[in-house]
Formats: sequence, C-alpha cells, structure tokens
Amino acid sequence: MNNIHGRILRFAGTPYEIGFAAGRALGAKIEETIHHYIASLENSSDMERLHAGALPWLRGLPQRFQEECEGLAEGANLSLQRLAEWSYIEECEAKQCSGAVYLSENRVWVARNNDTYVPELWGYATIRAVNGRIPTIGFSMQGDVFAPTGINRERLWLHYNFLPVWDKPAPGKPHVPGYVFLTEALELCRNLNDVEAFLNTTDRDGGMLLFAVDGKTNEAVLFDCMCSKHYRRKLTDGWLVGTNHYCACKDETLTDDESSVSTVDRFRRMEDLLQALSVARTPVNLPADLIHILADDRIERRERQLVTAYANVACPNTGEIWYTFGGYPAASQGHWQRLEWPWAAWRT
Repeated sequence: MNNIHGRILRFAGTPYEIGFAAGRALGAKIEETIHHYIASLENSSDMERLHAGALPWLRGLPQRFQEECEGLAEGANLSLQRLAEWSYIEECEAKQCSGAVYLSENRVWVARNNDTYVPELWGYATIRAVNGRIPTIGFSMQGDVFAPTGINRERLWLHYNFLPVWDKPAPGKPHVPGYVFLTEALELCRNLNDVEAFLNTTDRDGGMLLFAVDGKTNEAVLFDCMCSKHYRRKLTDGWLVGTNHYCACKDETLTDDESSVSTVDRFRRMEDLLQALSVARTPVNLPADLIHILADDRIERRERQLVTAYANVACPNTGEIWYTFGGYPAASQGHWQRLEWPWAAWRT
C-alpha cells in the first residue's frame, strides 16, 4: 500500500484479498467513517429501511463486490451488515453535482464537482488492480468499495451526477445503483462503445448523468440515463455541461421548486463560463481555468449540509489528474494536488 498524506491507497489481488488488505490497513478508521457518515444522515434517511434492506441488497450485487465487502468486513473486524449499510444508505439520498467536458487543443478535459453530505469524509483515492480486470483509480471516501468518479488504465474516465427518474428497471433484467455501475464499468470497459453496451445490458436503480471520456481518442459523451433507458449527448461547440436534469429528452421532473431552479441555474452558469473561456483572446490556462469555473459562486455548493465535498479536473489523454485531497468547499478551498499517473508511461 502506497500513500501520499494518507489519502492515496493502492491494492491488488482478488476482490476478497483487496478488501481484506484494506480492512487490515485502515482498521478502526472504517468503523469511525461508517458511524460518522450514517449518523450524519439519520435525520434524512429511512433508518428502518436501511437496517432491513442493506444485507439483502448486498447479496444482490455482482459476486465481485460481495467478495470485496466480505474481505473488508473481516479485515476491519466489522459485521457485514454494518458495512452493507454504509453503501446502501446511498440508495436513500439524492445529491446534486456539476460537471463539464471541454475540448482544448484537440484534447478533452473533464471538470467535476461532487456535491454531497459529510464533506470531511471525502477526498481519498484508491488504486485497485483486481485480478483479471482493468486497473482503476476511484475517488471516494476512505476504504469505500464503490466510487462515483474514476479512471482506468485504458484512459477511460467516468463520473456520474444524480438524475431523478420516473421509470423502473425492466423486469428480470440486472440492475444496480449508479455507483456500482460506474465501478464495474471502469473494470470492464475500454472505450465508449463498451460503456454503451454495458448500459444496454445492465439497468440502474435510479437515474444518472454519466460523463464518459476516452483519452485514447479524445471522444466524450454524456449519457442521460433513466433506469431502463439512456440518451446520448455528443460533444458540440467544444464543450458539454451536465448538472441534475435531463437535456437529451423531456425532463418530466423539472418544476419551480428549489432543486429544479438550482440545477438549471448551475447548468446555465457553467455553459456561460465555458463559452467565455472558449472565445477568450488570452490563451487557455489549464487546469487553472477549469478549477476557477468549478469554484464559481453560482456553481460550487456551500450550504450547511450539501457541500462540494471533492472536485476533479483531468485530461485522460495525457494522464493529468488534479484532485482535492480534503478541504471544502472543495473547488475553492480544497487541497488541490496532482495525482501522478500510476501505470506505464503513455505516448500521446
């Protein structure tokens, strides 16, 4: 296990071996994180549903994730029930995020704010090499099996934002939460076609706006995903923006309430700033210009509970990854550092 300031972890082996090694390395920190996270969400979550549904939910996940969770629980001397609750509570919470992809000098960059709860627990990176799968980097909480943001050795970048839905998974078809889908996709997919094929075979438990960038080809797509359908948005005018509403189909959830106003306002503000960046006469300064956009007063979230907990700016083509290793609100006050590409050198 390698670490920088205690926030970068590296594991390799079978899923169980990876989980067990993480549990042994982190020990009581895992229980502290789980207790703090769940306690902070008790007032907004259905705790009866959480306790009853967590373990059956875990047993319905792909075997690879069950094995890592079993190893993590044993290594950290935790009950599997408690560990399952940590991941399952995500099913009970809606979050709001902002993101964009931007084309500069024929290379695609991605910028991402993850707006979530308990921001002090985020800002960690885990580099995994699961036997027989593509090695990945996941950005999440310390010791977390799943991640809402990541990149793999094939230069495939994925992250997702929450989207509301009005449909359900197709009967009899495999379906998983967005964070499970993303973690699995990073380990199995090498390009955008692979990602779309995976979307076709695996439904989601809820909606997600999936950002996908292939650094090998500098292709970028946003998938507006319902539970059983998805719509594809291609890069146009040199950028793509996504927040928490659908753009590729009619959004039946948009109203005049606060959450709808927020997602539309953040979307328009980010579009305006990217357009201004695109037509500016001065040379683009990356990643600083994208960090500045993420830290904008109308994009970064600074409420008491829902806060921009971590932020990323990356160029998958060059392997350049900037990340906030702690500190929040992350875009403006986070500890931005560059994460060195952990695998063999890449020729662009």
